[in-house]
Amino acid sequence: MLQLKSVTKKYKTKAGEVYALNGVSLTFPSTGMVFITGKSGCGKTTLLNIIGGLDSVDSGEIFVQDKSLSAFSAKEYDSYRNTFVGFIFQEYNLLAEYTVEYNVKIAMELQGRKADDKELDRLLKEMEIEGLRARKPSELSGGQRQRVAIARALVKEPRIIMADEPTGALDSATGIQVFDALKKLSKDKLVIVVSHDNEFAEKYADRIIRLVDGKVVEDITFTSRELTANISEQENMLVVKEGAELSETDKDILAKAVKTRKKIEVTEKLYFRDKKETGEVTWEQLPSIALKKSKMKLRSSAYLGVKSLVVKPVRLIITILISALAFAVFGLFDTIANFNTQKILKNSLLKSNSTIVANTSYIIDESVGDRYEVKTSQATVDRLAQETGGAVKGIFDFRYNTRGEVLQSQSIKELTLSKMVIGKSYYSNSVNGYLEFDGEKEIDKQNNFRDFNYRLVLGRYPKLVYQEGELIEESLYEVAISTYLADSILFFLNGEKLNEEEVSSYSDLLDKQITVEEDQYKIVGLIDCGEIPKKYDEIKQSTPFNMQLNGLLDDYKAYMDSSARKCLFVGYGFKEAYKTLKEKASVFYAGDNDLKLVVPNDSRGKAVVDYVYDSRAYDEENILLFSGSYPQNTKLTLKDDEIVIHYGNLRDMLSVEINKISDMQQKRDIYSLLNNLSGGTKEENRQTLKEIFIQLPNLSNSFTSTIKQYSKQTGKTIEKEVKIVGVYFGVDEARYVDSSTYRLMMNGNLMQSLNICNEQGDYNKILFSQKSVRKGTDTIVKYLVAEKGLSLTWYNNSILNIIEENQTLIGQAADLFLYATIALAVFAVFMLYNYISTSIANKRRSVGVLRGLGACGKDIFFAFLTESLIIALINGALASVLSAVGCMLVNLYIRDVMHFFVSFALFGVRQVLLIMGVSLLLSVLSSALPIIKISKKKPVELIRQP
Repeated sequence: MLQLKSVTKKYKTKAGEVYALNGVSLTFPSTGMVFITGKSGCGKTTLLNIIGGLDSVDSGEIFVQDKSLSAFSAKEYDSYRNTFVGFIFQEYNLLAEYTVEYNVKIAMELQGRKADDKELDRLLKEMEIEGLRARKPSELSGGQRQRVAIARALVKEPRIIMADEPTGALDSATGIQVFDALKKLSKDKLVIVVSHDNEFAEKYADRIIRLVDGKVVEDITFTSRELTANISEQENMLVVKEGAELSETDKDILAKAVKTRKKIEVTEKLYFRDKKETGEVTWEQLPSIALKKSKMKLRSSAYLGVKSLVVKPVRLIITILISALAFAVFGLFDTIANFNTQKILKNSLLKSNSTIVANTSYIIDESVGDRYEVKTSQATVDRLAQETGGAVKGIFDFRYNTRGEVLQSQSIKELTLSKMVIGKSYYSNSVNGYLEFDGEKEIDKQNNFRDFNYRLVLGRYPKLVYQEGELIEESLYEVAISTYLADSILFFLNGEKLNEEEVSSYSDLLDKQITVEEDQYKIVGLIDCGEIPKKYDEIKQSTPFNMQLNGLLDDYKAYMDSSARKCLFVGYGFKEAYKTLKEKASVFYAGDNDLKLVVPNDSRGKAVVDYVYDSRAYDEENILLFSGSYPQNTKLTLKDDEIVIHYGNLRDMLSVEINKISDMQQKRDIYSLLNNLSGGTKEENRQTLKEIFIQLPNLSNSFTSTIKQYSKQTGKTIEKEVKIVGVYFGVDEARYVDSSTYRLMMNGNLMQSLNICNEQGDYNKILFSQKSVRKGTDTIVKYLVAEKGLSLTWYNNSILNIIEENQTLIGQAADLFLYATIALAVFAVFMLYNYISTSIANKRRSVGVLRGLGACGKDIFFAFLTESLIIALINGALASVLSAVGCMLVNLYIRDVMHFFVSFALFGVRQVLLIMGVSLLLSVLSSALPIIKISKKKPVELIRQP
């Protein structure tokens, strides 16, 4: 079954080459117990190793069945050991990490066999160690360990059992037990034993091969002969049957043997061992067995890897801490190096946990800063509500260039201007605008506002009252205010009376009058808009002169302006009723571009007032065309090249036509009519205009003109040929226009062609509910960073400005720290490589044993790769925590020291994935080289390691 032909193995030493085996040729039977003996260094262990596939030969061939080992690849050698060979090592070489049970089962596992408890029980019982299955090798005696090693070898059901000095570390009695067990096994298997104990060899061997300097110098085979007489005389000894009755002849033979000092052996057996030179051994061709690839379970590999972690715990802790610190810094500065405006805005919105207020702007070309702020239409508010999935309200304000002060006495103005009054910065004496709610539909029976976290805590919500279809004007001026605004009123009154009455509590404010601009409002209810964060309480205790509070104060103002606390809550329908009452119009802001109208009497062009009107919003009552008015209640439809002008511009436009009139009295009459336009009512002005048109029979139906728009940012001019087809009146006041400026009315298409946003309306600001902020954060951010068209600006919030101002600095800092982080990462890789190398070095013997059992390089690779991955996961998790804490500290420093209330270092999923990914990658790379290196080593080299 096993044959060696001229096998040579040599080693290089300082003294030169030494032959461990020198041309050894041997043939082994399929069964029996073969001892290989000789002095230390004669090559017996080397012979065992090359037969078992633990080592390779330099020349010659080894045949097992019909397979030549010299043609095997490393993987086939592993499979050969897994299939044919069961090793019993001199020093047992049990896996210290595993129990007796698992030390035996691992051999079954490598063969891809399911662990059979019955088979295991039988084997452990046969080896007389059935009660030790749960013990670790360190808890066993030498004999017990050797029995475990034998059981591990047998469970594979190998054809060859190889034992290297199996009794070398055992006492005599235990040694006998081991050899008895091996002898029993040799009846069915080939058992090859390397031993220096000649006595055991003589007693148990079926064959003894003695080596000297790597050569076979003796090869003896033992045969058993039956004892037919009491004394059997052999060539070198005399065999005497124990307890036999000797005849006189037998006694003479015995006396002669004593006299000649011949060896006398007394035996109780009915046979004795005879030995002779081993002749030609018949080659036995047994049934072929396919090589079995090892199938070590991932669980076992992982277990070995986990156990490796505890080899050097102090070094492991230091390695993980240093590498975790490196990756934590890497993650921290990745947040800065890869920050983006959208992410910061989104984080700030979500952290606000509140409503926000935004302005709308129209962007023509963001690359050159060509944008301007506009008012918002109801259609836009409705669209934003739909896109964000929460309630959105428009805030309107018809005041121009004023602060909207609520309390206006001289003492209050002095208090407002003072920089030494404690707490003044916390309160406000102005309002942001008007906010409509439908008290019947949007406030429930518990006085909670639907979709907003507001609550009516005192009084009632205002409601517009109509009688016979006519608005009762008093109801228009009823308002509810926030508890914050109520606190502000009480603060700024500072003991003064309100409406000639003492005011010291919320209830005292009900039914009191406050003045906002020229209008008087009666307070009918108080609304709680939510608790103000405690971090702002410091402002209550400080004066505005406290410069240390500048950052906190800016953040506080942005927070307050992002809520409805400074608004007047008005009844549903207030806006339209107020517009009607005040004859205010919805104007469309034209931006900062230079807009001119070229009329026939001025080729240079007249400057257009910043605001224009959408003609679709006005009917016949406000319009008079040169060709006659439209039918009553019909909306004006202008073509894309038609405009109407303010009646205050009519005098300037008609001056050429008037001067053509020769009758001086008629001229004076026309100018007199034009002068009367500024003081008349709407209907009086209509009649006056008609008389003027009658006085000018040559007046054309339209004046052909040109609108020029010059962009200061782009340097481009847009020109549109238009026709002036009439005038409008009763919409705004003549004081807004004069002979040098014009105000126009046009349709939406013409406005759009002149880069005037046609989505404008009446709302100065937009209020997003908590729900719309939470659910529609991405949508809001999209509008906040829009590059063209309609965009949002977070009202009075300086986040974008801070980002833009510090973007260069952040980038430079990120680059600097990136280099430092790379250096730390390289050092971490070195630490990981050093640790893994040390861990592998400490597990060489275990690796060698597993290879000897038949484990392949892949199994070993996965074992230590598991160790690396565990380290990487621990490292990544710790680094993620440290990085998150570092980001928090950086943001605290930016907030508390630099007074920037923006979180620049935003730790999130990207950083976790990056840290874990880089940690895993570097761990694998740093461990790959030592793992591959050890996987390529011969098993015998690993087992020999101390």
